[in-house]
Amino acid sequence: EAEFNSPDGTYLVRREISGTKRRAAGTLTVTLPDGTRLHGEDAERRLNALFRSSFRDFMTTVYQHQEAIRAILTDEPRNRNDAIDRLLGLSEYSELLKGIRAAKTEKAQTAMESEFEHLRTRVKDRVDWYEKEVDEKKASAVAQGIRDEEIREQEALRHASEVSEAVQSLARDLGIADFQVAAPPSYDEIAQFREWVKDQTDNLWARAPDIAKQAGLAKRQQELSIVKGNYDAAKARATKAQQEKDPFVLEYGDETALGKRIAEEQAKVSETDERIRKASKRAKLVREAIPLLRGAAAKTAVERCPLCLSEVPNLLAHLEREWEEKLEDEVGELESRRQNHASEVERLRSLRGQLAKMEKDLDDARFGVEKWVSKIASALARHIRKEDDPRALIEAELREITSELERIGQAIEEKIPKRIAIFEQLAKLRTIDEIIDYERKRAIVERIWETKEFGELDQLRDEAARLVEDVLAVTTCLAEASREEAEDKIRAAGAALDEYFRLMTDHPAIPGLVMEVTKDRGTGLNSYAFKSKDGTDPTPILNQGGLNALALSLFLGLARATGDTQPFSFLMLDDPAQSFGSEAKRRLVDVLEGVAAWRKLIIATPDHEFSDLLETRITKSKAVYEFIDWSEKNGPEITRAT
Repeated sequence: EAEFNSPDGTYLVRREISGTKRRAAGTLTVTLPDGTRLHGEDAERRLNALFRSSFRDFMTTVYQHQEAIRAILTDEPRNRNDAIDRLLGLSEYSELLKGIRAAKTEKAQTAMESEFEHLRTRVKDRVDWYEKEVDEKKASAVAQGIRDEEIREQEALRHASEVSEAVQSLARDLGIADFQVAAPPSYDEIAQFREWVKDQTDNLWARAPDIAKQAGLAKRQQELSIVKGNYDAAKARATKAQQEKDPFVLEYGDETALGKRIAEEQAKVSETDERIRKASKRAKLVREAIPLLRGAAAKTAVERCPLCLSEVPNLLAHLEREWEEKLEDEVGELESRRQNHASEVERLRSLRGQLAKMEKDLDDARFGVEKWVSKIASALARHIRKEDDPRALIEAELREITSELERIGQAIEEKIPKRIAIFEQLAKLRTIDEIIDYERKRAIVERIWETKEFGELDQLRDEAARLVEDVLAVTTCLAEASREEAEDKIRAAGAALDEYFRLMTDHPAIPGLVMEVTKDRGTGLNSYAFKSKDGTDPTPILNQGGLNALALSLFLGLARATGDTQPFSFLMLDDPAQSFGSEAKRRLVDVLEGVAAWRKLIIATPDHEFSDLLETRITKSKAVYEFIDWSEKNGPEITRAT
């Protein structure tokens, strides 16, 4: 916020910035001496009238802002060009050109043309597809016996009427008297009529008494066949079980016979066990006596019985002979005989087990037969006596069903041609309907080019093409105007630029400086180049101090070129000595001494060495202010030092 005093009163200027740095937006308010407040463009126009200078001119020739100098120090040519545009007051041109280029109008127009061509291709493809479908359907129509003159809407209605009569006739033949059908009154209802007739024909067929009876008989036939098949299978299992049991009983006997034989063999086993027990007792005595007698014979010649101790001549020899000749063989034979009887018992028991399984299988099979006999009785709704043959009964029922099905089938067979004829008529009607429908749709697509919407689209294409041409012309004019203004300013400031640069740098390799502006081939914006008077490029050999001197020379040259036309009698320089060494600072102060002869100077610097040089080497009267105690809210406190 700043106050400006004038002969007609005090003006209060307030500028507010909101938003982030990249998207910052500002509002300008000017309060007039009478209290009236102006905003926006009205405020800017009043300021321009008061100061006879625009903000752009002020930033170009009065206020050397530090950001403008810093931007020139970059190594990026594009960023440097933007900075020099700002320094020359041409940034509005470049921003306009960038904004126009960002709009990408030419790309949008190209995309529009591409979409239009895509639409044209789609329309052509659709027309071609309809043509192909019509040709294929007409070929199908010829195969169906449909003549070209029949492919008309009125002919389609006539066919629909014939279909209605055929369906009505079929309903009567099927015995359905309450069915009614009406032909469609208009062509647009034919597609719906076709689907309705197809469904109704199927429904009529399903509702016909013969059809219903045929379906019921076929279902009963299937159910009885299943019952008969299961009965036959159960009967076969019972027969097989009986056939397995009978030879077995014939060969080995029944349960009673096998039980008797097992008992007999078991008795023989017991009898043999008793004989073995007795023989074993005697054998045990003989076996024990022989060792005793042998021991006694070694001591004495008299042989005595080990039990009664009586003298028995040749007792040992007799016992040994009896053991060898009789007892050993007798016991072995008895044990062999017992084993044979025991094995026979096991074999007979196994046979009895096999017989028991056969009888169980036979009982199960007979139970299965009885179950399916019961089901046959239920299916036939009658009682089946013991002397009846279930299989013969169910076969008789199946023969009756087959006979009835043949009779009904013959009756239905006589009606099938009518049903087939209806579906053939529907197929012809469908073909005619599809051909007419495709021809209609093809005509609609072909008329797209004649529609109002397409005319408007074509007009928009022309307008877009003209807009692209106009935008190209505007960008060309803006770029040329920007270059012309840059050339004028460079031409006006050229001599001063060269002079100030040489005074500030005194670079032995740069005898003089020339600035040129050309069109950037990539962007169309201004491209700046600095050349030494011998034609070489000085920027590669310039350090940051040299580039800073170049920017200051350009600013001072522009300020000097305005001459007496500049409404402000001062220049403002923000930290102009950055990146300068001591000698360069002294040279800059000497240059500023010359500038002070035609402009007052307001210089801000944090550099004490530069500040001391200003005080000692500038011969004009000076006022020095110090900014101290900075705070984010209130800024600095300003005190006058001298």
